[in-house]
Amino acid sequence: MAQLNQQQIPLQISQNCVVASIQINLTPELLQQLCQDLLEKLHSSGASGVILDVSGVEIIDFSDFTELRKIIDMVEIMGAKTIISGLKPGVISALVDLDADIDGINAALNLDDAFVLIDVLRAQSAARR
Repeated sequence: MAQLNQQQIPLQISQNCVVASIQINLTPELLQQLCQDLLEKLHSSGASGVILDVSGVEIIDFSDFTELRKIIDMVEIMGAKTIISGLKPGVISALVDLDADIDGINAALNLDDAFVLIDVLRAQSAARR
């Protein structure tokens, strides 16, 4: 019998956002579970934003980032704004060096800045309607 992955990323609702606090190393299985859990939480809560706090992640490789990017795209299709917060300078440098698709990614230095930015994005979206 296969052992179940006991690691899980906690999801909380705050200020009408689903906040995923990622404090463990990323694996394909963990990212797949995050995607399922996050989309379900977003749908059930009706939140208008998602914050992926990666401040506890030391290394994000190209494939991890590609999977995070897919999650962001899915969240955006559901109509919510997405912010990545807490990216470390070395991770950012590596992603740029690897030509990762960072176009349209909304990022903030920390969680507080992420909430400010998500409010700005919501206001811009409301003004366009």
